[in-house]
Amino acid sequence: MQGEIVVAGTSEEAALKEALERLRLPREAVEYEVTTESEDLLLPGAKPQFQLHVRVRTDFVAEKAMRHLREILAILAIEAEISQEMRNGIIFVHAASNDAASLLIGRDGQNLDALQYLINRMILRVGREAPMVVIDVENYRRRQFDKLERLGQRAAARARETGNEIELDPMPALERKYLHHFLRSLEGIRTFSRGDEPERYLVLIAE
Repeated sequence: MQGEIVVAGTSEEAALKEALERLRLPREAVEYEVTTESEDLLLPGAKPQFQLHVRVRTDFVAEKAMRHLREILAILAIEAEISQEMRNGIIFVHAASNDAASLLIGRDGQNLDALQYLINRMILRVGREAPMVVIDVENYRRRQFDKLERLGQRAAARARETGNEIELDPMPALERKYLHHFLRSLEGIRTFSRGDEPERYLVLIAE
């Protein structure tokens, strides 16, 4: 499953310890499911292996993101109402501040990009195993991503109709990552990135 790691060990405790060390997270940050080998398939005297399917908890990530955002805004002496929601498996952390919205967003979203980068660096040091977090101010990102979703749906339709790879124009890493997440929810569509920054782009394939 996307967003999880699988760790094996001779006991549940040993496997969990290895997973936490690999993720560099405390116990309360993860949830997991356990599977074990069938004893009927083992050699005589062999001990069954425990497999843990470990995921980073979305509520742990969301709470950390909200806390860090509040701390940064307090340093900047900006008052804002902070909330969060899940959308397409992505955590959106919203800051509502009419007075400071233009400052937080910046020209072409540059300040918001910097805030996004900073908070993501502060939240977790793990990569694909962690839920995606998007920082938004006055629905600036939401409007951008609504357009991306429509673009992705049109591209997915072309991929199904033609059976060919559909290449999208190069876009920033955050937008690419969001489209990866969104298109994963569409049945029969696979995506991957191609090229080097800043010309890296998304490719869709119908399966």
